[in-house]
Amino acid sequence: MTTRKEASFQDQKLFQDQKLFEKQKLFEDPWQFENPNLFEPPKPSVQRAASPAEYILFCQGLTVSFQVGDELKVLDGFTLGVKENEFLVVLGPGQCGKTVLLNCLAGLQEPQAGLVSFRGAPVKGPGMERGLVFQKYALFPWQTVEENVAWGLKSKGVGLAERRSVAAKFIELVGLSGFEKAYPQALSGGMKQRVGLARAYASGPEVLLMDEPFGALDAQTRYAMEKELLIIWEKEKRTVIFVTNNIEEAIFLGDRVVLMSKRPAKLKKEWEINIPHPRSYTDPVFLALRKEISAHYDMVL
Repeated sequence: MTTRKEASFQDQKLFQDQKLFEKQKLFEDPWQFENPNLFEPPKPSVQRAASPAEYILFCQGLTVSFQVGDELKVLDGFTLGVKENEFLVVLGPGQCGKTVLLNCLAGLQEPQAGLVSFRGAPVKGPGMERGLVFQKYALFPWQTVEENVAWGLKSKGVGLAERRSVAAKFIELVGLSGFEKAYPQALSGGMKQRVGLARAYASGPEVLLMDEPFGALDAQTRYAMEKELLIIWEKEKRTVIFVTNNIEEAIFLGDRVVLMSKRPAKLKKEWEINIPHPRSYTDPVFLALRKEISAHYDMVL
C-alpha cells in the first residue's frame, strides 16, 4: 500500500519528468513553437535606486492630492526615471493617477511634494522640449491639417515657408499627404490622432508625452495606429512616455513597462521588454509576459 508521502513524491517526480520531456522535445525540434523561450518567460527587471544623472526626464517623491470633500491623494512619493530615446510605457488601472503623473512631467501640474527635472534642470512649467499628445484629439476646428501641425512652430516664431516645409514632412510621415487643406470635421478618429501626433513631432520636442492617445479608437484602428506609431518612432527617434491601461498595448509598444499601483499610486513593478519587433500578440513569450504582468495588476472597478 502506497503511503501519502510516497504518493506525493511520485507526483512531484512525474511533474519533473514531464517538464524534462517538454524541454527535450523543444531542443530536438525548436520550430514546433514560435519562440524557444516558451518555458522561460521574461523576468521583471531588478529595481534599484534611480539617479537623476542617468535620465533625460526624472521625477522623485512626487506627491499630489486634491480636495474632493476629504483629501484625495493621487500620487504618493512616486519616483521614475526616463532614459533618452527609450519607449517607456506607464501602465496602470483606471483613475490611479497616470494622467496626473504625465501632467507633472509636462509641467502642467505642480506636486505638493517631490521634484521633476529635465536634463538635470528643475521643471517649473510647460516647455517646448516636452510635447504632449492628448487623450482627446485637441485639434483647432477652424484650422486646416497643415495649420494644426504647424501651430507649435508658429508659436515659436518660425517663418511661414519653414512652417509649411516642416508640416509637410510630418504630414507625409503620418500618412496624411493630400489632406493638408482638410479641416478636422472631415477626418476620421484615427486621422485626427495622426494630426495630433504630427503636430507634436513638428514642434521638435525631445520628449513626447502620450496620454492614452488611442483609447477612443475602435480595436482595429487602434492596432493599426500602434503599428504606425512604432514605424514613425523608428524613423524619428524621440523619448516617448506612453500612458495606457491596456496590458497588450503596453507590451506591444514598450522598451520598458512600469506598472503603477492603484490610488494613491506608487511604482509597483517594472519590466524590460526584450521581444524583438515586429511583435505578435500570439507569440508565447508575449502571452507569458502578459500573464506575469496581469498577476501584479490592480483591478479597479
